[in-house]
Amino acid sequence: MIHPTAMIDAAANLDATVSVGPYAIIEGPVTIGANCTICAHARVIGPLSMGRGNRVHSFAVLGDTPQDRKFQNQDSGVVIGDENIFRENVTVHRGTGGQTAIGSHCFLMVASHVGHNCRVGNHVTLVNGALLAGHVVVDDHAIIGGNCAVHQHCRVGRLAMISNVSAHNTDIPPFCIAMNINMVTQLNAVGLRRSGMSRESQNALREMFRWIYRTHAGVPLVRAMDELPVELAAIAEIQEFVAFVKATKRGVARFRPWSQRHGGMVAAET
Repeated sequence: MIHPTAMIDAAANLDATVSVGPYAIIEGPVTIGANCTICAHARVIGPLSMGRGNRVHSFAVLGDTPQDRKFQNQDSGVVIGDENIFRENVTVHRGTGGQTAIGSHCFLMVASHVGHNCRVGNHVTLVNGALLAGHVVVDDHAIIGGNCAVHQHCRVGRLAMISNVSAHNTDIPPFCIAMNINMVTQLNAVGLRRSGMSRESQNALREMFRWIYRTHAGVPLVRAMDELPVELAAIAEIQEFVAFVKATKRGVARFRPWSQRHGGMVAAET
């Protein structure tokens, strides 16, 4: 299962079912679980641990040192879950004095990047060229579109989707679609349906969205959320949205209706 031209460090610990292709390099204390595939010319650098069923395509580099001027060879590493796909030229950097963590069932497409100390949840998709700076948090089932950039210390909520070729230095709340620069335009209705979310919760999110962004347009977002009707505030997904927004440290992307999306830069809302 290991090609004779592959280079495997003596400190590495590979399950007997791991497949390693030609000229692949596994360097340092790397642990790789069952049924993983490391394709030709891929490079995996420890400290790194990887669960089962992952596939690392050619020229991907996982676990290299962070692009961080503060890094002084502190103890750090990368932790990866199960059944992830890392396509060609993907880069995942280890933390600066901590760990970079990727969950399970994620799909990192060609040339996407996960910076140091990021925390990426489960079932997350990074489309070609998507870039996460250091300390970014991406929650479950989020999609980062092609050639998007997310600034350091920003958060992307669960089931959020960032449209292709956009940039964000504010938090993107859960269940929403974001585009352009720091702009939320609508709910991720297709993503909500596909997730299996109950019809009740989907309808409640639509009502909440209208309440805070249309009925209370011009009202500070936190105040609009505090004035939500009791029956909406009791829904778990709305509580998740409210908690996410109230925990922001960088501000939250401002709403602009889909019909007005060609407005250029949009300021953060706090």
